[in-house]
Amino acid sequence: MTTLQSVTNAPDDFIAERRAQMFPKLTEAQLARISRLGKRRPVKAGEVLFHQGDENVHFYVLLAGEMEILFRRLGQPDTRVTHGPGGFTGEVSLLAGRRALVTAQMATDGELVDIPTAELRHLIVTDAELSEVLMRAFILRRVGLINYHMGDAVLVGSRNNAGTLRLMEFLTRNAHPYNYLDVEQDRDAQALLDQFHVRVEDVPFLICRGTKILKNPSNAEVADCLGFNVAIDTSEVRDVVVVGAGPAGLSAAVYAASEGLRVLVLEANAPGGQAGSSSKIENYLGFPTGISGQALAGRAFSQAEKFGAEVAIARVAEHLDCAGTPFLIRMSNGESIRARSVVIASGARYRRLAVPNLEKFENAGVYYGATFVEASVCKGKEVVVIGGANSAGQAAVYLSGIAEKVHMLVRSGGLSETMSRYLIRRIEESPNIHLRTWTEVAGLEGEQTLERVRWRDVQSGKVEECPVRHLFSMTGAEPNTRWLDGCVVLDDKGFVKTGQDLTPADLASGGWPLARPPMLLETSRPGIFAVGDVRSGNIKRVASAVGEGGICVQLVHRVLGNA
Repeated sequence: MTTLQSVTNAPDDFIAERRAQMFPKLTEAQLARISRLGKRRPVKAGEVLFHQGDENVHFYVLLAGEMEILFRRLGQPDTRVTHGPGGFTGEVSLLAGRRALVTAQMATDGELVDIPTAELRHLIVTDAELSEVLMRAFILRRVGLINYHMGDAVLVGSRNNAGTLRLMEFLTRNAHPYNYLDVEQDRDAQALLDQFHVRVEDVPFLICRGTKILKNPSNAEVADCLGFNVAIDTSEVRDVVVVGAGPAGLSAAVYAASEGLRVLVLEANAPGGQAGSSSKIENYLGFPTGISGQALAGRAFSQAEKFGAEVAIARVAEHLDCAGTPFLIRMSNGESIRARSVVIASGARYRRLAVPNLEKFENAGVYYGATFVEASVCKGKEVVVIGGANSAGQAAVYLSGIAEKVHMLVRSGGLSETMSRYLIRRIEESPNIHLRTWTEVAGLEGEQTLERVRWRDVQSGKVEECPVRHLFSMTGAEPNTRWLDGCVVLDDKGFVKTGQDLTPADLASGGWPLARPPMLLETSRPGIFAVGDVRSGNIKRVASAVGEGGICVQLVHRVLGNA
């Protein structure tokens, strides 16, 4: 049967509790159904089925013999998982066509079923029982790789370095396993610096697939090196391209792909959007104990891939050409994507503080999300949270359990008009959250990193200074619509107007060509829709964004059906 032989420095309870789900043994009936989709073939002891880093890896199900999965972890012997008859290879990267994170080889002679990825997706969509078994195993195996820091990336940096935190957040939010060494704390860091002839001044740097060194790389460079987008074909015309993988975009991708449409999602950073940086969402239907934004995004991302949606990471949409169909979306890397319909789900970003030197301190004391990556650098210290909406409230409550004191600044007289009551009560009852109303940030000071924050009482004008090194800014919203460049009509704040909000003058100026009016969520261009935070008049709740994404797909079907 499937056994776990050894795991280095692994959380004991994770394996003990999840072993049967991570490494299930398929039944004879399940094996019979699987065998019809692939090629049965004999294998010899020592045969390597795939190496770490290989592309276009197949799905293998063992019928006889033993197979070993080898995991790599920096400075440690290979960890091995042994599969017996009924065991199978794979984790979530298999569905996306990404490079393999592990090596698989035969320990003995045996027999297996060799199944291409396309047939695996067909199996997962059509066989409900096997879909549950395989998807659960794939997801838990990825969680295991993350927990044990086993993968193809090593990040060397400093937590006082802005580039380091950016890369940590990018890898973490994309659920990519990596090992982290801090040059100020880990003895092994100097050995790596010497081995790869890198200076301390060069941090952060990423060791990609054990061979390539990337010095302070961009997110796009990391995505390319780790093979996030190796399977994306830019020559294909998609039924729908979704720009943005927040809750609205992922919802549209799941529903469109599950209904047979060819879907590509372009995401500039990581799945989840603003919601992905929320420490805990407690008012989303079906999660009575709450769920982190990253966990919710991760589940939705896996669900989209399960149905065959493609997601391109660190691919920024720079321009939408909507003069004719198919529509053309030009990306920042110079490539273009064509689509019969477009869903604009590019979201909004938090408004940047109007104070000098802000850029100097971003990711070096000023943050726009409160995940455990950011929280890890402010344990036991004072922090400032700016904003009065739910995201700021969630951040303040989360950080109150980590930081010594949380100063919460809002420019208005209270929270009742902008925040859910359950969060207000927690803030009121938390002894180390200090709510400061009618207050705004007046200045940021420090050498390399943030060292002091000045805030001003907007009524009296009095300014105070506090030795705070960590500030979380979650105020206001600016839509990510610059890439639209006059293609669709926007409101006076730059959000995309849709449906009944489009006036006759809007339609005339936007060149609306049809006798029918725009449908709900349709923009001033037929076949182009907008959902979520980027849409004018949106309701700033995750549930609303998810709903809009689902509704939008039905409208896309109508447009494609009349094309």
